[in-house]
Amino acid sequence: MKYRRELAREVGGEVHAFELLSEAEARELIELFRAARANEVRALRRAIDAALTAMPGPLRTVTRKIIFGR
Repeated sequence: MKYRRELAREVGGEVHAFELLSEAEARELIELFRAARANEVRALRRAIDAALTAMPGPLRTVTRKIIFGR
């Protein structure tokens, strides 16, 4: 039951199909969701870095401050 509840939180609400999953299946599915989210974050960071690297130096600094507030 623990993993099914975590899975519901992960997707933002109850999905009745989750009740059909065993705990092992729910655990595996939540691990896949978390791995996918981590991959998405890494890919987004790489894309942002690539876009900023393509800009001329002076614009890179200003753009980074505008986007990230740093």
